[in-house]
Amino acid sequence: MALRLAVLIVVVWASSAAAQDATRLAMARLRLTTDPKVPVGCTTLGTVSDNSLKDLRRKIVRLGGNTALLTFPAEDLDRVQAVAFRCPAGIPPPPPGPPPPPPPR
Repeated sequence: MALRLAVLIVVVWASSAAAQDATRLAMARLRLTTDPKVPVGCTTLGTVSDNSLKDLRRKIVRLGGNTALLTFPAEDLDRVQAVAFRCPAGIPPPPPGPPPPPPPR
């Protein structure tokens, strides 16, 4: 009886760990951008916001997103808003090059 319980605990723990690994992998592969041209041709899934980038990424992945367009609302500078998108796997990364210069002061 104790052996069955131990096996059951191991199976439940292993399936939980596998689900966490899948979420971590999806969060690592999530593409975040502020360029509205990047998600062209992608399916819009919804809008999320949070003041923690990690939690924001988790919310986007839960919606099934692999790309998100970020905005930073002026009325609440601690929050980040994101429109979550599901993009085809074949969307190439942005071209390499130096980032744009900062805006003039």
